[in-house]
Amino acid sequence: MKHLLVCLFLFAFFTSCIPLSFAPNIKTDKVKLAKRFKRDLPKQQGFIFEDSKEADEFYTFINTKYQLPGMDCKIPLWIDKKPYIMNAYERSRATNTVNFVPFILDLLLSGEGNENQGFFSSFYSSRWEKWFVIITLTDLKGQDALAPDHAKRKANLLYLRNLQKEYLNTANYMEAYFRLKD
Repeated sequence: MKHLLVCLFLFAFFTSCIPLSFAPNIKTDKVKLAKRFKRDLPKQQGFIFEDSKEADEFYTFINTKYQLPGMDCKIPLWIDKKPYIMNAYERSRATNTVNFVPFILDLLLSGEGNENQGFFSSFYSSRWEKWFVIITLTDLKGQDALAPDHAKRKANLLYLRNLQKEYLNTANYMEAYFRLKD
């Protein structure tokens, strides 16, 4: 019985992969401390969502929607007739795994005197990358406008959720500009 359990354990160990890091699964959006999401971000609450589009598309969308001259930080906004400063960041998070099966196959093939040593070496590890947009919002007093104790937090979150939906559903960004004019 012990041999069977040891064999099952070894089989499961050598046919599996070991995850080293995980990219978070964010279905719609999440509000959390931006610095906890990625260390190079400010220590403010961030509105985080997964970006399924190409790199710098969010900046293009914002610049087209608000007719800005190529800005990617300190973007001025008005939410419910109150001025705010929005900073947007695009960051990636990856899921890394170590795969044992290709390593074991290479060991078995190299033991037979085969010249193709390391044939499966490109499969030793796997990496899947996800991109996220992180938005921080500051009022003119310098306070975090997404903080739980901020007076206009709900209105700000509603605005950012609508902005997210508009960004993800718009292919031609001039449409966003024309919607703003209406």
